[in-house]
Amino acid sequence: MAFRSRPSHLPLENDSSSRFLPSMVALMVALLTFSIVGLAVLHDTVGRWATQIDGSLTIQVPPTGFSQLEPEERDAALEDRVQTIIAAVSGQPGVARIAELSPDKMVELLEPWLGPNEMISDLPIPRIIEITPSTGFDYNVLEATVSKTAPEAVLDDHRIWLERISDVAVSVEMALLALIGVLFAATTLSVFFATRSGLSIHKSIIELLHLIGAPDSYIASQFARHTMRLAFLGSLIGIGIALPVSILIGYLGLRAGWQIPTALHLPLFFVLVLFVPVTISAVAWLTAKRTVLQVLRRML
Repeated sequence: MAFRSRPSHLPLENDSSSRFLPSMVALMVALLTFSIVGLAVLHDTVGRWATQIDGSLTIQVPPTGFSQLEPEERDAALEDRVQTIIAAVSGQPGVARIAELSPDKMVELLEPWLGPNEMISDLPIPRIIEITPSTGFDYNVLEATVSKTAPEAVLDDHRIWLERISDVAVSVEMALLALIGVLFAATTLSVFFATRSGLSIHKSIIELLHLIGAPDSYIASQFARHTMRLAFLGSLIGIGIALPVSILIGYLGLRAGWQIPTALHLPLFFVLVLFVPVTISAVAWLTAKRTVLQVLRRML
């Protein structure tokens, strides 16, 4: 073994747990690390979306009543309607900024879906007005103003979509937290059953140690140290698998235009991830010692 301890009177290095436990812990730690990284990415992404959406509103101005006009006449009439709305809303308290999304920008946004500019120009596309609210803004007053000025216009403050996204994100975060708990529980159970297996294998030697005066605490310490070394080794293997894969996915995401979550830039996050082997080892040591002491009280 790569991790050695004080000499033991129990030949624990040769039993099946020395092969089973590290691989099981490595799998659990890799999944645990992926879950922690996924939780950080999800939380940061939803927070960024909420910040971007929560500080803006939009008014959609459809070309209602202008469908029979020529494209040039329709655009001119729609522009007059847009300017009327902007003039009515701009004087409202709490409106920091109001501006129309330019037709060229609309074409740029729609071109990947609807085709070249020549095709888009013939379509009755609504105009978009963007509003940035500030202190003193009243949504109800804005809604009343828009309804009075242009009843066909649609005011969208994104609250419904933001609430839906937040609900889904919270559900996924809770699921990831539950998965982390399940992985910790599965690791603990793996240590428990591996320890019970080791006790069964070395039952005759344990009885002999008792005959020569070895206390239960000594035998339990032997198992606990052995299990802790195996769990620590498995944890390092799991981290060694999960971190490079996560970094590779992040690199590919950067090339695809994703933003790396701010939480992943914090040194504290890497400290927490690297703290996983220590935590798993401590849990393995405690589980093995308590299991051995409980079994020995019933066995002997």
